[in-house]
Amino acid sequence: MIKNSSIAVLALLFLVSCGSNQQSKTIKQNKVLERLPIEQASGFSLSKIAHGYQLNVTNPWQEAEGVEYRYLFTHKQSIPKDGTFDEIIQTPVQRMVCLSTTHVAFIDRLDDANKIVGVSGTGYVTSPTVQRRITDKKVKDVGYEQALNYELVVSLKPDVVLAYGVGAEMAGYLQKLKDLKVPVLFIGDYLEENPLGKAEWIKVFGLLLDKFALADSIFGEVQTEYLGLKEMLPKDIVKPDVFINLPWKDVWYFPGSEGFMATLIADARGNYLLKHLEGNRSYPFSIENALGYAADADIWLNTGMANSLADITANLPILKNFSLISDSTIFNNNKRTNPTGGNDFFESGTVNPHLILKDLIKIFHPHHLNHELVYYKPLQ
Repeated sequence: MIKNSSIAVLALLFLVSCGSNQQSKTIKQNKVLERLPIEQASGFSLSKIAHGYQLNVTNPWQEAEGVEYRYLFTHKQSIPKDGTFDEIIQTPVQRMVCLSTTHVAFIDRLDDANKIVGVSGTGYVTSPTVQRRITDKKVKDVGYEQALNYELVVSLKPDVVLAYGVGAEMAGYLQKLKDLKVPVLFIGDYLEENPLGKAEWIKVFGLLLDKFALADSIFGEVQTEYLGLKEMLPKDIVKPDVFINLPWKDVWYFPGSEGFMATLIADARGNYLLKHLEGNRSYPFSIENALGYAADADIWLNTGMANSLADITANLPILKNFSLISDSTIFNNNKRTNPTGGNDFFESGTVNPHLILKDLIKIFHPHHLNHELVYYKPLQ
């Protein structure tokens, strides 16, 4: 007769063996079979694994360091959660909530805007397709950050909530959704310094919607045209001095030389007057200090909500007798706006950096490109 202690040992060995086999199976299933090429973006990577595709999103909010989220996109209906992934998302998704209008632009570009059921700030959406769905009450405004309407989000039964984080506190706001069993996916497109890096996030949306080949093709076309535009101008062309923005509550913010707008100006062969500012963050200046740089400008871009020179001087009377108003050419990026303040430059412009670059080349070097402005307009 086998003693009880022997039976216990055998049972333990059996359990250890089963656990080891299960762990080995999990490792095999999650083994990277192929890494999908990411050419310009720095905030994500994509890999083919046995169950589908693995998305790794790194540092998805400002000042984040060493933060990583792992997601599994799969066609399989039932995969046990073992802690390997932060979310397991069945694809193609059918119902989506977007907490940024840039998410709307990516989905719309892939012709799947009908799958959007909720957004943050319906008044800021410029997509005609999604505007119609808002009017027809097929898309709800779910609020934002600490004002997020959790009850409404849950009632919409989304397959995924597409989120972005301005700061680490956003992870806390979204944890409640995860507690309510609503899948949340961080999209970090807005943190990309390279305009093409922003646009490449369309590949993530392509996997979500089972349209990766289309997404890859769209990005390839955008990248080819953008890089071609960069090389079309003579190397020795005279660069205009470029000044940007308007103050916010008496503070004038300027991006560092590696930021999105500074990169576009450089690629269009303009001389950004504050290119000495380092990195990607914004730098605050007093109005007086900012206008010291403006005095040397040939071109002034991105003047807030202004639709005319009078709008600028109404908000900044100090500029009424300033030579910048009379001597410089001023263009604003609000040609495509809706009545409630939504600006398509910040929506579809994310997917179309080549069109923004065309606009800037036309503004800086008007005789070198036959192009009608898309996002910019001259102020008079």
